[in-house]
Amino acid sequence: MDRFRVLERIGSGGMGTVHRAFDERLQRQVAVKEVEAADPQRVVREAQAAARLNHPAIVTLYELGERDGRALLVTELVPGQTLAEAQRCGELCDRDVGEITAGLCDALAHAHQRGVVHRDIKPQNVIVRDRDGGRGRRRAKLMDFGIARIAGAPTLTARGEVVGTLAYMSPEQAEGRLAGPESDVYSLALTAYECWGGLNPVAGETPAATARRIGAEVEPLELHRPDLPAQLTETIDACLDPDPELRPTALELRDGIESELAHLDASRSVPATEASEPQERRARIGTGRIAVLGLLVAGLALLAGPLGVGGLALVLTVLCLPAAIAGAPAAALSQPLVPLLSAVGIPAAAAVLGSAGPSPLARASLGAGSWAWLITGSLAFGIGPDLGIGEPAEAGWTTDPGLAASAILAPLGGLESLLGMGIFALGAVALGWALSARHGSIALLGAMLWAAAIDAGLSSVGDGSLGDNQLGVVAGAAIAVAIEFRLRLLDVAARPAAEAATAAGPRPLTT
Repeated sequence: MDRFRVLERIGSGGMGTVHRAFDERLQRQVAVKEVEAADPQRVVREAQAAARLNHPAIVTLYELGERDGRALLVTELVPGQTLAEAQRCGELCDRDVGEITAGLCDALAHAHQRGVVHRDIKPQNVIVRDRDGGRGRRRAKLMDFGIARIAGAPTLTARGEVVGTLAYMSPEQAEGRLAGPESDVYSLALTAYECWGGLNPVAGETPAATARRIGAEVEPLELHRPDLPAQLTETIDACLDPDPELRPTALELRDGIESELAHLDASRSVPATEASEPQERRARIGTGRIAVLGLLVAGLALLAGPLGVGGLALVLTVLCLPAAIAGAPAAALSQPLVPLLSAVGIPAAAAVLGSAGPSPLARASLGAGSWAWLITGSLAFGIGPDLGIGEPAEAGWTTDPGLAASAILAPLGGLESLLGMGIFALGAVALGWALSARHGSIALLGAMLWAAAIDAGLSSVGDGSLGDNQLGVVAGAAIAVAIEFRLRLLDVAARPAAEAATAAGPRPLTT
């Protein structure tokens, strides 16, 4: 367009590819969307719809152009990440979700007053803005009015065909009926439900399964988040009523959220990643956890009964408790690595293992469990350094539960041991936060600072021998960062079909 210099590709969706570009005339960075849709009338309509809107919570359209037969939409470049990304990375708390949703309600009210209906509200179409100096309300911007319907304009959708993203579509939109402001309210409420509740109650394993759920009664949000204010959950539930005439307006939804903002938690992260998966997949994961837990129980019963090693069974039961509390029984299979790390001379690196928990409570539990395994390895098997906590267990403890309790479990409750357990628990929580950073370099910096703090804290435990191996802690933290970001790449490359149904752009659905 003889004005915008393309810098890099920053994303893509169902209707096109987005690039970061530089406006040579006004000397500012912009976003340029190259629309790949076959219907040019829809591109014109996007520009017409967006041109009517001027609101701080709506991405501003600057210009419309053309190149090689493809339309180009030039908009403001908003710093931040999508709502889906922010939720997945654990960067949102309950109050953040409330503030973002309330701001989007204002944006929708502005659009509806000007005859514009978005028709494709979903977490991927919401940009969460960075806080100014880390303070103030969490705000977001609504983007991509590519399939918006302008009131009074002739429809471009054939009868019996709908446009939108399946997992966030209102019942009337899925049936091919006219999608009005009530449809936007439904989709926004469903987006907020997913952020607060940790799952989209409509999304299924496949697009067909999702389509069957549209229009069915949605489980009350209170079932997934009973700790949220009752008035708030009732307001969200009302917006998901299958009958559009019974839903609150965008401003009524905003008022319902604003009245409860002060009662929303501002520190704990909302459910992310695993909790955001479709119900069928979460059910399979839950079945797998039950199976692992069953194997552990069966193994412990075998040790205590036929094999006659009741002392060993008692100790292993206590060691597996933190993983059970964390809701991650599979971690009980990995924590025996702690004595092995101690055996090769890097016992303090075991503080890293707890960071794999899905929540702060889970990470704290797993961190405490790692410490318990470390002390048990030292007292029971002589693995690793003598920490000055308790005396080596006498022979025969494996068959004598009483001896096992006094020689191994009792030292775990001593003051020195509790101090180390607290350091491991807090360290696991802190490292989990560091790993949730969006950029690998920031996560690595946080992990290095974490390693220095862990090393200093462990120097005060027992005889201080755990604080003598800084390299081991640093290496463990660096490996944790590498694994975390490698898993993120694999997750993006191999999303399940149901997630693709929610993340993909507009697609027709013949009814």
